[in-house]
Amino acid sequence: MKNTLKAGFSFMAILAVALQWQCSKSSNDPAPPVPAITVSPVTANEGTGANLLFSFEFKLSAASTQSVSVSVATEEATAKAGLDFIAFSSRTVSFQPGETQKTLQVEIVADEWKENTEEFRLLISNPVNGTLPNNTVRGYITNDDTQIFFDDAGYNTPNTYPGYTLVWADEFDGNALNLSDWNFETGDGCPNVCGWGNNELEWYTNGENLYLQRGKLIIEARNENVGGKNYTSSRITTQRKKSFQYGRIDIRAKMPYGQGIWPALWMLGNNISTVGWPACGEMDMMELLGHEPNKVHATAHYATGAGARNISKSITKTESFSDAFHVFSLVWVQDKIQFLVDDQLINEVTKNDIAPNNYPFNEPFFFIFNIAVGGNWPGSPNSTTTFPQWMFVDYVRVFQ
Repeated sequence: MKNTLKAGFSFMAILAVALQWQCSKSSNDPAPPVPAITVSPVTANEGTGANLLFSFEFKLSAASTQSVSVSVATEEATAKAGLDFIAFSSRTVSFQPGETQKTLQVEIVADEWKENTEEFRLLISNPVNGTLPNNTVRGYITNDDTQIFFDDAGYNTPNTYPGYTLVWADEFDGNALNLSDWNFETGDGCPNVCGWGNNELEWYTNGENLYLQRGKLIIEARNENVGGKNYTSSRITTQRKKSFQYGRIDIRAKMPYGQGIWPALWMLGNNISTVGWPACGEMDMMELLGHEPNKVHATAHYATGAGARNISKSITKTESFSDAFHVFSLVWVQDKIQFLVDDQLINEVTKNDIAPNNYPFNEPFFFIFNIAVGGNWPGSPNSTTTFPQWMFVDYVRVFQ
């Protein structure tokens, strides 16, 4: 009997010690680590056919013995919900015990329009059994299209006027620029007029930055390195092909915008090659500084002695000149020029205004259309400037 009790007592003692050791061990063990939940940005083309899916890979820093989850919603940035991506307000990404990677897909809306890189965001919240080093991740939709989107809204002018005959027009209805009427001026102006006389920063290409689409001439300014310059654009003229003296001129156009962007629709005297600038005269039907997108300038340049003078006026509208088309006009008679925007008189210059200096505006002039980037007047682009930028020209018409 004594031996039986002794054996039973010994067994109970051993069990108690084992349980005490197990409890002690459990209380001293560190808790399993809480995994970090990370996800990387996605950059991809939007596509031109069926909608594409951007796949965001959610990862755990370590496998967990528990279920881990987060809530995810989309947020617009430059990419717009419905137009560029399909938005959602709440989805859940869940990891089962042992899983370390999950995929969340966002549907991207395909189109045919050439656009800047556009951004949307995923907002990540409500982590369960995990931590969030970052609660925002970005998706970047890059361009793979050639067609440039625009609408035709805006001011328009007739194609006939009482007492006038249409003597020349370009409606830009073809597939390419009519080189019987137009020239490409290329390069950076060197060696003769480096920076085109204004310390401009672009390289003008031989047509690579110019398109004709849906009855519009489109000049594109890009941020790219060509010819040692950081920007490219187009500059076209009718010099030695089409020049005019007097009449009414209408140019319907929509402007680019942004710091350092400088579009212009203007004319120079045919005799520039013999008398030089500004003695040849310059008539700027429209100039715009991209940091002031709702303001355009109309200017006449001329010479006084060895120097340059100008008479310039401007108009400021409540809306941006990039929002819709406007018509920039010149009413030009002997000894007087008038600049109009949407048939509103902006600037008038007469021979008497310039006297006793030479009045150059009774001679033939040719056209120049361009987008400059940088220069003395607009300054350089900065971090707020987006590229590409476009100037759309619907038509140029000359009535006499």
